[in-house]
Amino acid sequence: MSRSLSSRADESRSETVRPFRTAYPERARRASRRAPTNSRVATAKKLTYLCLAAVLFLGRVSSEPEDPRRRPDLIAAIKRVDEKTLREHVFWLADPARGGRDTDSPGADAAAQYIVAHYEKCGMVPKGTQGYFYPWGTIGKTGTLKDACHVKVGKDKKLATFGYQEGFWPAKCAEAGLVTGDIVFAGFGITAKDLKYDDYAGLKVEGKIVLVFDHEPQETNDASPFDGAKPTKYSDIATKARIANEHGAAGLLVMRDTANHPGETGPPKDDELAWPPDGEKAGLPVAYLSDESVALLAAACGRKEFTGFQKKIDETGKPSSIALNCPGEMRLSVHPPVLGGQKNIIAMKEGEDPELKNEYVILSAHYDHIGMGTAQDALDGPGKIHPGSDDNGSGTSGLMELAFALQPLKTKRSLLLINFDGEEAGLLGSKAFANNPTVPMDKIVAILNMDMISRNKPSSIFVGGIGRNARIDEVLKTISQRYALTMDTDGMDQYIQRSDQWSLMEKGVPGVFFFGGNHGDYHTAKDTPDKANVAKMKLITLVCLVFLDEVANGPSPRK
Repeated sequence: MSRSLSSRADESRSETVRPFRTAYPERARRASRRAPTNSRVATAKKLTYLCLAAVLFLGRVSSEPEDPRRRPDLIAAIKRVDEKTLREHVFWLADPARGGRDTDSPGADAAAQYIVAHYEKCGMVPKGTQGYFYPWGTIGKTGTLKDACHVKVGKDKKLATFGYQEGFWPAKCAEAGLVTGDIVFAGFGITAKDLKYDDYAGLKVEGKIVLVFDHEPQETNDASPFDGAKPTKYSDIATKARIANEHGAAGLLVMRDTANHPGETGPPKDDELAWPPDGEKAGLPVAYLSDESVALLAAACGRKEFTGFQKKIDETGKPSSIALNCPGEMRLSVHPPVLGGQKNIIAMKEGEDPELKNEYVILSAHYDHIGMGTAQDALDGPGKIHPGSDDNGSGTSGLMELAFALQPLKTKRSLLLINFDGEEAGLLGSKAFANNPTVPMDKIVAILNMDMISRNKPSSIFVGGIGRNARIDEVLKTISQRYALTMDTDGMDQYIQRSDQWSLMEKGVPGVFFFGGNHGDYHTAKDTPDKANVAKMKLITLVCLVFLDEVANGPSPRK
């Protein structure tokens, strides 16, 4: 949250924003009497109940005939919001390697590329001025696909990086996106119940990157269940990718089976390579490795080579798979990136109503922070990394999780997800967008902003903007009653102009601001991800999801 617009009136208070009304005040009073507020166990149980109430619809059931909680698409979207992924995002964004994500810094650029890779994987539509990017202020250079795509294996001195169309080639069935995970060798990548053969048997590959051979076993053995030289469907790269995806793999790397094809090097000479992809997607990144890359991968993972595994499989007709315990990272993109500079990120999920899809609901969060800090913005002084976990790695993580959760959701209006840059410098990124939007300003029906959503009491959801728009007030009241949630507004007027929704509210867009509350680590080096209350992040993300659904499908706050 920006500190430059006004002085912080309650910097000495960590959790003292006074709660006001709740949908069920007597229930809240009984709960407070049952457990002391300083009990971590009681707090965890209370928050668990609230999350379950939102996810499993244990709030008071509405008598309305068309209760939106019963819609399969909304249920599917809610079930996708996951604490584990939220935690992974906030730890990545607030890692010291990001350097505090000061605008126009290498750390902020790395965060921007990370966010865009996630949106691309989620199938969001680019809606910036340059793909997903909306450069402003200090303009970065436009890169190439080589800058946006890479494969990395190992770490520290054993780190090996493979270049796009040099060390690796994306397969035409590949999904764009960024994935990380340990490398697991899974033979030929085949699960064939009809042939009683399974390279994945006993192998844990969920969330990991699988390394496999091209083609299939025993190609020179006519007595093989795989029909020898006559290829079966299991030799097809799309089949291998589908199998890997079914086993929960994060990505798939393919190497040539040089023992059976000693004269073939480099990528296949057929139509299995095409980028950007034009066919059916496999659900995960898939890439062929060059022979040189395979050798570097083997060295990074402490192996001499992999041909011995292939020969063993061919000789015995049985799998020979193994976990390599070596970290890997794959990023595939179809959009050239904007490198460096100050830039917002804008992604869209198009609405389904022929007319209302031309109206937009914005969900936003700023991804920048204060870097090493200055005398003006660092409350503990400059010169050290300020990770910005709560401010605003938390809101950014929630926005990224919503990009995934929204995929099955059906909305009449279109949804814009915007990660603003330069918020800490005075809402500069949101002001740039407000002055030159990529969609008509009068077609933006509302903006919902998340800033600092991971700290303080789990049951406290602070909301700024109440009392400014009757429709938004109605939606918030409906949500609080439906799910028995407490929403606090006392003291929020001092914050409403200090986060990005204000730039659009000044242009007449109805807006609301979700906030987890102030704390003593604000704008200090102590705002670290280990202190993030990920369950609270999940709760607020769920509330934002339901809010989006209500506004995107119901009456417009503009009217």
